[in-house]
Amino acid sequence: MDNEREELLEILRSYYGTAALNGFPAAASDLFDLDSMDEDELRELAQELGL
Repeated sequence: MDNEREELLEILRSYYGTAALNGFPAAASDLFDLDSMDEDELRELAQELGL
């Protein structure tokens, strides 16, 4: 697995994990979807979220 993809996964997992633990259970579903995304999709999602 490439380093940039791994870094993006770590950032997004933290974001969605924090949201899920703070009362947004739908974020848990999004958390599991991250593993099936390629690097471009992860990068786009991170940009949309302002991360």
